[in-house]
Amino acid sequence: MNFNVVLFAFLFVSTVNVQAYVISRQTSVSDGCATIYSEFITTQKTSFSYADAKDCYESFPFDKDVASKTIDTLTGLIGGFYSFLDKAKEPPQHGFDFRSMDLIAELELFRNKSYTTLYDFTKIKVFDDTIDRSNNDCEVTHIDGQQAFNVISDYAKNSVFMSRDPSVRFNIALDRAYVSFAKRTELPIKPDIICTLKCNNTNEFNIKRNWTAFASSRILNKFNDSKSYFDNICNPTKGSKQPASSSFGLRKIAKTFNVVNGILAERDQSVTIIRTVDEFVSFYKVQDFGVVKIVTEFPAAISDALLANVTQGLKDLNALLMNVTQGFKDLANTGVKKVVLDLSDNIGGLLYVILFFNLLLFPNTYPTFDFDIRVTEQMKLAITEQFKLATLNNIFDMSYYVNSKTRANFTSADDFIGNNIYTRGCVMGNYSNKHVVSDSSLNEIIQFIQNLTTPLPWKPEDYIILTNGLCGSACAFIAEHAVEYNNVTTVAVGGIASNPLLSYASFPGGAVINSTQIFDSLEKLGLLNNTLIPKPFPLTGTFVNFPMDEVYSKINPDEILEFSYRPAKFRLFYDEQNIRNNSILWSQAAALIGSK
Repeated sequence: MNFNVVLFAFLFVSTVNVQAYVISRQTSVSDGCATIYSEFITTQKTSFSYADAKDCYESFPFDKDVASKTIDTLTGLIGGFYSFLDKAKEPPQHGFDFRSMDLIAELELFRNKSYTTLYDFTKIKVFDDTIDRSNNDCEVTHIDGQQAFNVISDYAKNSVFMSRDPSVRFNIALDRAYVSFAKRTELPIKPDIICTLKCNNTNEFNIKRNWTAFASSRILNKFNDSKSYFDNICNPTKGSKQPASSSFGLRKIAKTFNVVNGILAERDQSVTIIRTVDEFVSFYKVQDFGVVKIVTEFPAAISDALLANVTQGLKDLNALLMNVTQGFKDLANTGVKKVVLDLSDNIGGLLYVILFFNLLLFPNTYPTFDFDIRVTEQMKLAITEQFKLATLNNIFDMSYYVNSKTRANFTSADDFIGNNIYTRGCVMGNYSNKHVVSDSSLNEIIQFIQNLTTPLPWKPEDYIILTNGLCGSACAFIAEHAVEYNNVTTVAVGGIASNPLLSYASFPGGAVINSTQIFDSLEKLGLLNNTLIPKPFPLTGTFVNFPMDEVYSKINPDEILEFSYRPAKFRLFYDEQNIRNNSILWSQAAALIGSK
């Protein structure tokens, strides 16, 4: 089977990884940050040499005190607020491939390590060699002298985190839109890569490609040397901090949308673009069926407004959702009887958008699953204080939820917390009463949809969900709801050929919380000085994301979806044609609608 890989690029971005937490404010004599800034100002170019990026990153010596405090904060956050701390100790279900671990013990191993700097059967084919396009579609037999498949699969296993399914991680490693083997946020170990190619059964030959670092002008305008890079990106003053949510992530979303439309530029004449809604959702008619490509559940157009002002952000979001609803109506008016829901390369978004799609697509089924929260001493303290301040909105505000059994509002912290003891990873722990989104919140969305449109004409059996397995968080929530509540058929594409099955979704667990949001909420509650609460990271530019909720299956009410292996019913593979022309892949998926 054939797979395709984009070669070669390296991302120079503001994302901070674990070792970035241990830098100090000293500036090296050789200042790669200053060189990068100088080139940017002089030429306005946004790509730079590996050597300068490496020198910039490595210009910050190790600071043991910062490192120790960072580990303290991570340990406190994960111990107090991470929902799957104990579940992570369990071995994986069959079909998954990950190492079960005690996360707290793993973090402690870093405390005494010594660092010097911040940075101490299947064919792989070239998708797009921009230097020599004659290499496109040539087989990559070896990378740096090792078999290409082994190099990619090892990278997928050890460096890709967005799925527990090894075949999905393999897809992500070869992906054209997200961080992958060819596009990284960490420094590769050397400045170039040597690939051995075989084209049209000719003799093998080697090509060398240099890693190139690149960044947006938004980042490049924030520093002019190592010291200002540290002060403005790694450790900005609180007032100048960027929202930790993800300008980088949203740029990736935009990139994905552009990739989709770029591929459609090579489409056959049977494809009609019905409607495009921002960098969010697009609608197509292909031959006699429809396609709805959902790129994200967190559209870039409303991100800044939503982060700055929730009320204004929701108004902007509702305006976008009106356009999405019109797109579905326009598609229905073409008379198509079958619809491909393409959820590939979708890493999630907002609960509000999840509920909108679930209610719009499947109005006759309940739109959400049951949640609960691991109740630690820290979590209990935060929720209790929140209930005392009922008017304060933050991540510990549970007023949006009701008891999943009774649908009654929670009247107190004790009512929400309950007395539930479950065993995860051989550890007995306390968990909250199961809860769902309140009926009042659902009714707002239901009313919004009913005011816009009559029900869509398609039944669950008229849809098929297509993914490459990278359908995470909010996207997975939509996919799992379609499957569990409505028995919608799924098809997954790509993966490792020797693995017979491929997941259609990844990490469908509870909403991801940013540590900056946690500390901001704790500060509003007056808890930052409480001895139970971890101290904020010593560097203000540092943050970590993790889920705070568990999400339960409808079919098996005691099964946590995050750790459930859910392979697609059907399987497709990429080839030289469908990887470049999505309409072919969509046609292959549409042909499976109604199949047994």
